[in-house]
Amino acid sequence: MVTFPLKIELTGAFGVALFLCLVRDGSSLILTLALRSLYRRYWTENAGRMAGIVILGCTAAGLLQSGVFFLLREFLPLEAEIFRYRSIAFSVIYERIGLLYGWSFLYLGIRHALQSRQRQLELALAKTAQQGAELQMLRAQTNPHFLFNALNTIRAGVEEASPPLGRMVQSLSDFLRFSLDHSQSDLIPLGREFDAMRDYLAVEKVRFGDSLEFVCEIEPSLREALVPGIILQPLVENAVKYGQETSEFPLSVAVRITAPTAQTTRMEIVNSGHWLEPRTRGKESHLGLQNLRHRLELLYPDRHRLDIAGKDGSVRVRLEIPVL
Repeated sequence: MVTFPLKIELTGAFGVALFLCLVRDGSSLILTLALRSLYRRYWTENAGRMAGIVILGCTAAGLLQSGVFFLLREFLPLEAEIFRYRSIAFSVIYERIGLLYGWSFLYLGIRHALQSRQRQLELALAKTAQQGAELQMLRAQTNPHFLFNALNTIRAGVEEASPPLGRMVQSLSDFLRFSLDHSQSDLIPLGREFDAMRDYLAVEKVRFGDSLEFVCEIEPSLREALVPGIILQPLVENAVKYGQETSEFPLSVAVRITAPTAQTTRMEIVNSGHWLEPRTRGKESHLGLQNLRHRLELLYPDRHRLDIAGKDGSVRVRLEIPVL
């Protein structure tokens, strides 16, 4: 619209100027819509790869548009000023490809700014969800020193008479201390999360005795990887809770944490029994799992995978997240 009067001045005729506007600006609109679709489809945080996509996309689009313009010069009886150019290189590289580069950098800059703001909002929502999970695990934190002193006293009293009960109290104390120490942490070492989860299973083992068997494995190199707090707990708790209802005894629970690639952490929880769909349960069913799904969507949008499969008398939950 801004350049339309200039086109009328150059061509001397309204109709010719309108045609020129449709050809130049119309083709530019179509090409930038195509580039937008290309950038959205292959968007990546890798700056080198993104630069390569921009270079290839703009070069191809600029050459295509310039080719259309040169064909019009040959076959349409328009004044030379309409398609005036000093050289083919100047017309292609500066007028066409250069303009598309400028548009691309503007588009990518705006998108990056919007994504940064969206990311800040998602992190704030994820922190709120994490705090909800922490409150669900431990509702009373008014006097932790009193709680730990009481547990230590109980452990000292029962350990001599019953070593298993002493170990159970120690595991419970360690698990609660982990919950309190990381109540304000966004990301924590995976090794700490793994140890707390193992303390939880140790407590359950004393409760259920021979009715529960478990094994926990983690690749040593992953212990320092950062993960959101309370990410294993809901999965393992579901394995114990619903496994007790559907499994033959003893209930078997296996937790394995591996790195299938250098950029991925995989957590697998397998329990004997059968998967119970949430719709077959009450409204309190699988709340921990639903909360976890919500947090993962906020923290790793389109960059995580959570699969649940029941087969041959066992339930396998596989969670994959990026390594931080």
